[in-house]
Amino acid sequence: MDDDKKLSELLKEWQLPSAPASLDVRVLGPRKPWWNLLFTGSIRIPVPVALALAATVIVMAVALLHRPPAPPAASVNLADFQPVKDMHVRVIRRSE
Repeated sequence: MDDDKKLSELLKEWQLPSAPASLDVRVLGPRKPWWNLLFTGSIRIPVPVALALAATVIVMAVALLHRPPAPPAASVNLADFQPVKDMHVRVIRRSE
């Protein structure tokens, strides 16, 4: 029990030497900007998931291509248009 206390005190006092700066480069590789991942990054997915996604995209594309055309918008017929015969115009001024 007494040894555990001594060991705990020694561990609290123990200072590790700092790692050399070159260790990060050797372990993690050279640092690259985050946006570089957009051009060179990759995402690994299982083959069944990729096949399911591809099949879904193909089915949706086929469904969109074979969709019946939308009915034409209601047309406006102005053949019977008649102007207003008696128009009462009233001008209201804004009071300030």
